Amino acid sequence: MRPAYLSLLLLGFFLSFIPAVEATESPVHHALTINLELEHHSIHVRDKITFGAKSSRRMTFLLHRGLEPRSLTKGAVIETLEMQGDGIGQRFRLQLADDLDTFIIEYSGVIHHPLEGYGKEQARGFRGTPGLIGPEGVYLAGSSLWYPQFEVNERVRFQLDVILPAGWSSVSQGLRELHEREANRTVERWVSRTLQEEIYLVAAPFVEYNHGSGGISTQIFLRQPDEGLANKYLEATGRYLTMYQQLLGRYPYTKFALVENFWETGFGMPSFTLLGSKVIRLPFILNSSYPHEILHNWWGNGVYVDFSGGNWSEGLTAYLADHLIREQQGRGADYRQQSLQKYTDYAAAGRDFPLTEFRGRHNSASEAVGYGKTMMLFHMLRRQLGDESFIAGLQQFYRQWLFQNAAFGDLRRSFEQTSGKLLGDYFKQWVNRSGAPALVLDSAKILKTGSESYRLAFRLSQTQPGEAYMLQVPVAVTLEGRKQAHQSFVKMTQKQQQFEITLTARPLRLDIDPEFDLFRRLALEETPPAFTQLFGSNRLLVVLPRAVTPAMKKAWRRFADDLGRMGPERVTVKWDDELKSLPEDRAIVLLGWENRHIETMTTALSLNGAQLKADSLTIGKTSIPRDNHAVALVTRYSSGKQLPRAFIAADLPESLPGLGRKLPHYHKYSYLAFSGGEPENRIKGRWQVDRSPLTAMFAENGERGKLAKRKPLHIK
Repeated sequence: MRPAYLSLLLLGFFLSFIPAVEATESPVHHALTINLELEHHSIHVRDKITFGAKSSRRMTFLLHRGLEPRSLTKGAVIETLEMQGDGIGQRFRLQLADDLDTFIIEYSGVIHHPLEGYGKEQARGFRGTPGLIGPEGVYLAGSSLWYPQFEVNERVRFQLDVILPAGWSSVSQGLRELHEREANRTVERWVSRTLQEEIYLVAAPFVEYNHGSGGISTQIFLRQPDEGLANKYLEATGRYLTMYQQLLGRYPYTKFALVENFWETGFGMPSFTLLGSKVIRLPFILNSSYPHEILHNWWGNGVYVDFSGGNWSEGLTAYLADHLIREQQGRGADYRQQSLQKYTDYAAAGRDFPLTEFRGRHNSASEAVGYGKTMMLFHMLRRQLGDESFIAGLQQFYRQWLFQNAAFGDLRRSFEQTSGKLLGDYFKQWVNRSGAPALVLDSAKILKTGSESYRLAFRLSQTQPGEAYMLQVPVAVTLEGRKQAHQSFVKMTQKQQQFEITLTARPLRLDIDPEFDLFRRLALEETPPAFTQLFGSNRLLVVLPRAVTPAMKKAWRRFADDLGRMGPERVTVKWDDELKSLPEDRAIVLLGWENRHIETMTTALSLNGAQLKADSLTIGKTSIPRDNHAVALVTRYSSGKQLPRAFIAADLPESLPGLGRKLPHYHKYSYLAFSGGEPENRIKGRWQVDRSPLTAMFAENGERGKLAKRKPLHIK
């Protein structure tokens, strides 16, 4: 699955430069011999291209500007066409003789596009490049236009013969069939016999670690020796490959490689993943991003995405990787709640769109919809069909569409065939419609009908604009004298609907959707204050402290700029002495222990069990001294619209650049504490949510009964 930034970039190139493309009727085969000159950022390529017998004799292609291709084969004529736009691609026309299906071209030139941030939220580390060749490493993808590309959806097979400096090695799709280290160079050959969407070439002075099991080679390419780290990833790779083969079907490639990149990335390519140096050393990555990238070899790099109808792959991968791992840890409900909160805070207020329009992540709103909503689509479908039919549908979809483009409609048909249920209306409302249902529990009362019989009557409303959603709403009722709650579903098809449940004991408490199984817009009371609300705000006021040292003033001013790149739509920065009081119509973040408005935070924080003093912060029983620490907390202003109000303070000016880099990655939390100049995270957590508006209490201090323990998704 090519990175979203590069997918959109490449698609834009073709739409800009090729108004009409002649489609070939069979895949193209490239046999490329590549020489790289790192100091000059240049590449020299000899490409033997083979078309099928029924291919057009006249076609156009794109190649990076300045590479100047020339044909070495009589009967193959290349013509340079007029440029359109200012992109990196040059357009050419190829004319082949009637009896010619194989020809050779040669080209050389510079490919060097320095890394740059993209999207509004650059502070989250969204950086990319169309292509880069240099001493720090090589990154070439389809978006680099480093090989001739004849159409947007072209499928290719290829052989790469790569000549590299001594001590260097390369990674691409497929299998490495040659690896020779000579005194002054390295020569390698990569071969892909499966159809690919594009050709990748990554290179650096890697240290390699290898292991083979079950016909699949697992490889680790690090930029420095680290056998302990490599062994952790080799073990995890084997474990995840086994799990997903049992769940979905045979792994579609002969290798999987973890490759350390020279900038921070989380890219999933066919048969390898490209992760940044810091990313791969984070302890939680082995149980989060890493299985996600491995699974992309089934979804996105195994079954390809038909982007014309939306990208289903990211959400399905998130559900079967990120969510499944949390489910195995007994934390599936927490993961769903956090995902729904991201949607509510980032996307629901005017930045939503239907899944048919999702192509890839470029900010938090697109991530909340494209990953979060799609993930919940599959979770709700699983709950309706049952695990056996759900898994059978996934396996059939994988078998039928491997190495082909597939859309949401193809997924729907696979699930219909394995479950015997018609799912057109279900997919239509979740894929084609923007927005989300918003549930309200209007009323609930107990009606006693007999000595051992009770009726629980309650009314639900959907308060979102537009038509009602068809929902299977989970209901849990805590009963007198019973440890286990009574659980069931009610079918809701109207904007407002009355329900009754007959019970054999007196109800003590009613909970609607207690484990966050529905995709919906959460009520404010269901969510703890979190930095998602701050970063997703429309208007943010940043208040700087005036009474600090010059070095601290400079550091805070730069940190304020970092906050502006974390997602808010409009950001205003003021010094604390410019404000007599704080406005109530926007999100606010106060910076610095010395901030003259700090008292406005103390009451709100005390309601969450935190005490803010001049020299320390206490959360529960944990005290964090001001000295050598940085803290970040968010609460809600108690009047008006319950807008977020945050306090961020640091003792060391040198800690603020690191805090600016790290804070966006902790956006789901309510409070954080860091230490040192780096700084290192020491404490993180979310404020407690005590009462949901989707809960009705019929007895004082009624604790919820135990909910049925769920088994994570697995093959029986």
